[in-house]
Amino acid sequence: MSQAYDARSQQAFAAAVCRVMRESRRRQKLTQAEVAQRTGGLVSKAALANYETGHRSLRVDVLWVIAGALGEDLGSLLSAAERGVALRPAAGASGSITVDVAEVMATADPRLGPVKRWFELRTNGASSATLDDGAIAALASLMNVSAVECRRILISTIHGVRQHPAPAPLSR
Repeated sequence: MSQAYDARSQQAFAAAVCRVMRESRRRQKLTQAEVAQRTGGLVSKAALANYETGHRSLRVDVLWVIAGALGEDLGSLLSAAERGVALRPAAGASGSITVDVAEVMATADPRLGPVKRWFELRTNGASSATLDDGAIAALASLMNVSAVECRRILISTIHGVRQHPAPAPLSR
C-alpha cells in the first residue's frame, strides 16, 4: 500500500510517535523523570517532555534510547504510531476548520480546557481561528485524544465551526 508523503503526513506521523511514546510511559505509570533516569543521563526530563509534546524534533537515535528506557521494542512503537496515522482519512476527518474564538472561550466543556489555553496564547484577540490538520493534531496532543476525536469534539461542541475539506491528493 502506497501513501503520498508530504509535510502534513510527516507531521502526523511525528505526532503519533510522540503520542505512542507518552502513552507507553503513562500506561506503565512512570514519570518523565523516571524515564529520563532510565536513559542513564542521555535524555533529560525536560527534553523528554519536549519530545512528548512535539516541541522538539525526535531523532531516531534518541527514540531508540527512550524506547529502551520504556522497555518497548522500537519497531512496535513505530508500528503503533503508523497505525495511528490514517492513510486515507475518512470524510470530514481532514481539512481545516474555522472556529469562533469567543465561543470556544465561553464553553464550559472541560475537554476544551487545553484548547482555551492554546487560543489565549495564539489568537491575539482574533474573532475566529482556522485550524489546519497540524494545529488539530497539536491540540489533540494537548487534550490527550486522537486528532479525529479532537476534530469531533470541536465540531460537536462549538456551533460556529466551518469545515474546509482537504484538497484531493495528487496522484504520481
